[in-house]
Formats: sequence, C-alpha cells, structure tokens
Amino acid sequence: MALTFSEIKIESQRFGRTAYVASVSPSAMPYVSPVTFSWSGDHLLAFLASNETKVKNIRLNPKVSIHFAVSETTNWDSCIFWGDAKIIDTTDGREALWGEMGYDCNIFEPGGPSAGTHVFMVVEVSRGLILRNYGIGGKDSWHR
Repeated sequence: MALTFSEIKIESQRFGRTAYVASVSPSAMPYVSPVTFSWSGDHLLAFLASNETKVKNIRLNPKVSIHFAVSETTNWDSCIFWGDAKIIDTTDGREALWGEMGYDCNIFEPGGPSAGTHVFMVVEVSRGLILRNYGIGGKDSWHR
C-alpha cells in the first residue's frame, strides 16, 4: 500500500529513536552503526561526534539508508528510509539545530554549538518502507 509522507513519518515513530545508519566508505565498503534520530520538520536528524567514520563517509557520499530495527514490540515490523545526508558543521548551523534532538546536546558537547567536536547529520528522506512482520504481512511504502 502507498503511504503519504505524513503517514510514514507518524508510523516510523513507533519504532523508537534508535536506528542503524548505513553509509559507504571511499573504498566502497558498507559501514553500519547505531544512531539516535529525531524528526526535525521533514528531515531525520542526528547529533554525531565529528570524527566518526559515518561523518567522513557522508562527506564523500551523501547516500544513506536508515533501518529501525525489527522487534517483538513492533510485531516484527521494520521501518527503512533512504535519502541524502549532509553534515552541518558550522557554529550557525549547529545553533539552529541545537534544540531539535529532543534531549540536551550539552550532555555530549558541554562546549555548546561553537565547539567543533560534534556535528549534525540532516537526512532528506526520499523513500520509506514499512515491512509488516518481516514482510510476510506485506509492505507499505512512500517515495518522493
């Protein structure tokens, strides 16, 4: 079934805030790591240490996929998004996003938005998929 963006965004929130982001290294090796996400308008947002491998990968190749894990609490459904990510690493950019994570970013970056040790990853989502019961129960999708 086709979903609207609003429907898949609402549906994604039942999976919690932790997901796995997949990026690609310069040598074309896939790299997957857990990240805490928040919706900021129509974009997925994450607060990351600036020296992380995923940050380096995204600077070279913005294509990412994000997979919210399958679990018993979601009736074995999963949620996957694809899109283009960009790294926000300027003081002005960090200041604009500082309050968007739903937690106090100062816990991880006591130096505030002007400290360069953390960045934001902003994902413009282009496609989304909900697999019902590992796909056995069907799938619902959205794309731009």
